[in-house]
Amino acid sequence: MLRKSLLSVLSLLILFGLFVSCDSKVQEKRLVIWTDSSEMAPFLEIYNRDHKTKVVLVYKDNLAASIPPVRDELQPDLIIGNWLRNSRIKKTFEPVDFLFERKYISSNFFYKSLLDAGKIKHSQYLLPVSFNLPAIIFSRENTSKLENSYTISLEQLRNAGAEFNTKNKKGAYTAIGFAPQSSSNFMFTVTQVKGSNFREEKNGSFSWDQDQLQKSISFLNQWISEENTSTQTESDFVYKYLSVTDDKKVTGGRTLFAYTTSDSLFTMTPEQLEKIDFRWLEYENLIPVDDSIKMLGIYKKSSQQAEASDFISTFFSSEMQKKFLERKTQIKADNRDFGFFGGFSTVRDVTEHILPIYYTTLLSNIPEAGTFCVYPRKPENWEHIKERVVLPFIEESVAGIPGKKVQTIEERYSDLKKLGY
Repeated sequence: MLRKSLLSVLSLLILFGLFVSCDSKVQEKRLVIWTDSSEMAPFLEIYNRDHKTKVVLVYKDNLAASIPPVRDELQPDLIIGNWLRNSRIKKTFEPVDFLFERKYISSNFFYKSLLDAGKIKHSQYLLPVSFNLPAIIFSRENTSKLENSYTISLEQLRNAGAEFNTKNKKGAYTAIGFAPQSSSNFMFTVTQVKGSNFREEKNGSFSWDQDQLQKSISFLNQWISEENTSTQTESDFVYKYLSVTDDKKVTGGRTLFAYTTSDSLFTMTPEQLEKIDFRWLEYENLIPVDDSIKMLGIYKKSSQQAEASDFISTFFSSEMQKKFLERKTQIKADNRDFGFFGGFSTVRDVTEHILPIYYTTLLSNIPEAGTFCVYPRKPENWEHIKERVVLPFIEESVAGIPGKKVQTIEERYSDLKKLGY
């Protein structure tokens, strides 16, 4: 709430500055940006200081659902935020291929798989801004237990975890190397990489491959029963020993590994980070990209295409992104926002050469270009669907509590829609 309040104040200040200028004979041009990102305000502070065209910021808590604007609402020229990659792309955004053709930006700036995620057929509608990756963390004391210096596969995670398992004289676990049930997001990631193919349909609903989803749940069940005795045994262990923060899970000696994502990992304190190491989670030599990719697009009804293009050119320049990171450091911005707009910058030069200056833990393990796997687009309300429908289904299906019927995804989704989501 504090962050949103601060953003609202900054937005009002930006607006006030623009309206004051209206008294002058020549009114400054203005560009309107809608966003759900709190980091936009300090970025625009830098931008407005150095550019004639000033930017007005409009914060939208539920950005994707706020489009299109209602009558008399300040219409956006640019939209930047989460969950824009949905079925309404063509209705909402202007194709931006001209930005490459007129050399405002180069496609070579970006990670290819992330840039392709903003395309529909052969046209570029959205430009990727930032992204996050899944990671496995462990205590630095256990680094020697891992073979690869950069990534860890599901097989390696399972085998190394099983070797760490320890029981007392009564046969009870005192340590479990890795418990899949310790993270519902880990189990979801397993279903993603194994082909469950959660995706948006044209009507805004979603679908999936039921056979592959069931196979991935069977894979998790087999892993747990063969390495950690049973789902109930593992669940009891998780409840007893692993109800702590991720860093304490792995430094407490009760488990070898914990699952997290880059935005959580790199917002840990320096004291936490100096005790842990990490590897990127990979499957078949690819690292799955988290679904919450921030995107940028030019609103279809904008009359400020030239100004929007100039802004985009500056926004994706390494120099400007470096200035922004410097500013974050100077004002000691809230460390809950990792990197550039909450993740790795999609500009390769920034992620590979500039971010490690500010996040020194990255120096030992910078994500490798060409190894990212981006999954199909999701509905604009995917966060709610995932949290209230998909994750509970996976959790209950894996747990397999005797006598308890697992409610289907269809049934859960129907209940969610009744609540207005």
